[in-house]
Amino acid sequence: MRTGRLQLPKLTSLPNLVTGLRLGSIPVIWAFAVAGNAVVVGAGVFFGWLTDALDGFLARALDAESAWGSRLDSLADTLLFVSALAWVAMLRPEFIQEHWLPLATWLAIGSAGYLMGWMRFRKIADTHLYSGKAANFVGLTFAAVLLIFDSYPPAVFYAVIAVCIWASTEMLLVFAISGRVDASIRTVFHVQRRGRS
Repeated sequence: MRTGRLQLPKLTSLPNLVTGLRLGSIPVIWAFAVAGNAVVVGAGVFFGWLTDALDGFLARALDAESAWGSRLDSLADTLLFVSALAWVAMLRPEFIQEHWLPLATWLAIGSAGYLMGWMRFRKIADTHLYSGKAANFVGLTFAAVLLIFDSYPPAVFYAVIAVCIWASTEMLLVFAISGRVDASIRTVFHVQRRGRS
């Protein structure tokens, strides 16, 4: 008779488990947002950022990168980023009112990029641009600090929004000039080099 043993997941599945943890945390953070607890929501955003950094590190360190994991990571990143923006709008509305023009500019460019990707590739394209990673890092960090402390240096906001606008612009350009889009494209210049080769 065999005794049942608790089987631990393979190490190569750890990155996807961490990504799944980020996805699973989003509804929990939403519950705190609806309850009006900005500090817990800010801590949740910071937790999401940490898991984003960790899953990528683990995937590379364990040689566990996969197309499915890449798509899951992109989905989790997008949902967390959009949710973080909604949480800031709910819990720090005065910030949105004060900075509506640069925020609207960024959202318009980003929306145009996603629309372009959908029109050209009939899917939400999976990209891992360096500029997008930078925007995710600075944007989520800024949102966490804003939610927790309800204050920020204005110069920091303008630096963050500049990075976010550049990332959205680069995504739009990649979708406009590339014949195919995948996770191997890191910059718009990579698309140009690949097209010439």
